[in-house]
Amino acid sequence: MIIDLAALNWLAILACVVLGQIILTVWFAVLVAEPWAKAYGAADKAQHAAEIPMYTYGIGLLCTILLSIGLATLGNALNVTGIAGGLSMGLFVSIFFCLATAIPGYAFLRRWPALVLAIAPQVIVILVMSAVLAIWA
Repeated sequence: MIIDLAALNWLAILACVVLGQIILTVWFAVLVAEPWAKAYGAADKAQHAAEIPMYTYGIGLLCTILLSIGLATLGNALNVTGIAGGLSMGLFVSIFFCLATAIPGYAFLRRWPALVLAIAPQVIVILVMSAVLAIWA
């Protein structure tokens, strides 16, 4: 596999970072804020939000950037094009990488509700990013 960062569509990567952050923010701050807080032992979303260090948001952004670049590099190396190709790659990455690495950590912590709440937006983000990158390939 040849990794050619110069051949990547950096505008598509930027769009994926923005889309990823929007999806994750809406998911965790709006759609599942209360259940997410309770899955981590907080009384409510206000307490949970107060306990999160600010640098955590920077780490999340960095991870979204790395995910976008990684998916773009993989899609480029595999010559993935079109929405069907992007969704296929996204599904592959979601199952064989995202699920395979997330489930053990949550299993050891025995935080099954948190697993469901955390894995769903990750899969959505991976599928959306993969499709966007493949469309712009």
